[in-house]
Amino acid sequence: QAIFVQFARRLLVNSSTVMAFEQKFDLASGFDNRQEKSKVHIRVQQRNGRKNWTTVAGFPEHVRLPKSGRVLPVDFDKLLRSLKKTFKTNGVLIQDEDHGRIIQLQGDIRREVAEFLLDVTALITKDQIMIHGS
Repeated sequence: QAIFVQFARRLLVNSSTVMAFEQKFDLASGFDNRQEKSKVHIRVQQRNGRKNWTTVAGFPEHVRLPKSGRVLPVDFDKLLRSLKKTFKTNGVLIQDEDHGRIIQLQGDIRREVAEFLLDVTALITKDQIMIHGS
């Protein structure tokens, strides 16, 4: 019982620390409500055997055009269709409450997707992309 009580105390301390962290950190704007650009996370997820998923999470819902400054919504269906045709693979668009829209593609094509998002779409910059894994 003593070990359980110690674990419960640690859990309470950790949960209060987490709550304090959540109050200070806002996912949309970073620490102390600074307006920073959000990161686009490109990950690979092992399915079974040699099969993989490539997931793109954190893509902005709206983008600002550099010259005119207009803010336009991102058409995720068109982006997914273009990715599927370019890389000759299948994919799906997932709506998640915590992570927003997630693009999921078959195969390990992290580098190719990052180059595509930078060069072809030009909707995000190189410092916004975070490629996870090797």
